[in-house]
Amino acid sequence: MDLVSILEIIFSFSAGALVVYLTAYAKAKGNNKALKEDISKLEDEKQNIVAKYRAETEELKKQHSLDIEKRKYKYEDKRAQFTKFFLMFDQFQNKGRTIITEDFTPLLSELLSSIVTGTEENKKEAFYQFTNDIQHIINKMYEEHIKMTNETNSIRLVATPEMDILLDGFENALNNAKDNTSEMIKFMTTPEFLANQALLAPYLETNEKYGDLISEYRLKLKNKMKYELDEI
Repeated sequence: MDLVSILEIIFSFSAGALVVYLTAYAKAKGNNKALKEDISKLEDEKQNIVAKYRAETEELKKQHSLDIEKRKYKYEDKRAQFTKFFLMFDQFQNKGRTIITEDFTPLLSELLSSIVTGTEENKKEAFYQFTNDIQHIINKMYEEHIKMTNETNSIRLVATPEMDILLDGFENALNNAKDNTSEMIKFMTTPEFLANQALLAPYLETNEKYGDLISEYRLKLKNKMKYELDEI
């Protein structure tokens, strides 16, 4: 084999090796590029996931914060309404007692005194005056009752259906007590009462029954309101 043939073989082998190397290099470079692209894609996806997670977390925090604020506002609003309701009810009861002790009782005592010691003309005048004064007392009672009814209606704006039922019973008891008291006071302006004060007993018994019922509903409403505040 001459030198030329040997060189051709060496050249061919080298060229083949070079082609193999270049092919392998190109393939490796292509794989490396693809790997980098895959890594870059994965990084982008990771960043998107992180960004999405952060956005969702911030939204959850925001909603949680809003929910807390809403619950806090709802609690404060209900507590203020409930407190005002019981304050109004206590004032209503105190006003009723004041009307009876300071307005009605003196009038009744004066009337009975006139009946016992006065002349017939004095009795008639005292009875007439008593009747007029009694109407003013009834009007005062109605005014106080309207205030209490209005406050009860304001509670209904924040009341649950269960509390609405209790408020219905409470209002009915108040209305019945008011009507019975009005009838009792009106009866006290009649000759029948002046002739026999014992006839007042049924009115007093009925009023006591409604008073107990009102106290019962007051306690139920108080417990229900405390429960609803705890549930907020």
